[in-house]
Amino acid sequence: MSRAVLTTLLWRAMVVLTGGGALVVAILPDPRRPVLTAAGLAAAACLVAAVGRWRLAGTSAVGLVTTTALLAGALDASPLRALQLLGVAALLLGLVSALGRNERSAGTVAVHVLRAPVARRLRLPALGLAGAALVSVTAAQQVVPSVQLALVGLVAGVAALVLATRAHRNRSGTPLVPK
Repeated sequence: MSRAVLTTLLWRAMVVLTGGGALVVAILPDPRRPVLTAAGLAAAACLVAAVGRWRLAGTSAVGLVTTTALLAGALDASPLRALQLLGVAALLLGLVSALGRNERSAGTVAVHVLRAPVARRLRLPALGLAGAALVSVTAAQQVVPSVQLALVGLVAGVAALVLATRAHRNRSGTPLVPK
């Protein structure tokens, strides 16, 4: 086998392994029927995304894995839920990276030279994991709901949405989401 074929197979396997790993971490220790149903759909979407390399399948896989994790978190209040959500967040970052690499290698061969220092390349994933850790630790706390807390959550959600849409731009600099 050539090196290109082995690399392609490796990235396809990474899509399945990171997606499956996120699902396993999310549904343990007490899987319920809705969570298992969502996990089955997510696993199927990960397989289709790995084999077909379609962007829609990749987007569906990420959405279904995330939905499974959130559903499992809502239905299970285990004391380890905060660590599980952090593990799922790390595996989701791996899934997105593997999907991007797998989808990029479909059809054409592109060479990407990474000249930035490692710290600069890992800055956004590290910020994502720090945000996931903050959310998971906050979600594990026992708090009394209040209007101020709801407003802070709403502002944080809108800020995350604005940052995410600004971060996802294509190479020409135009936003992928129309303004």
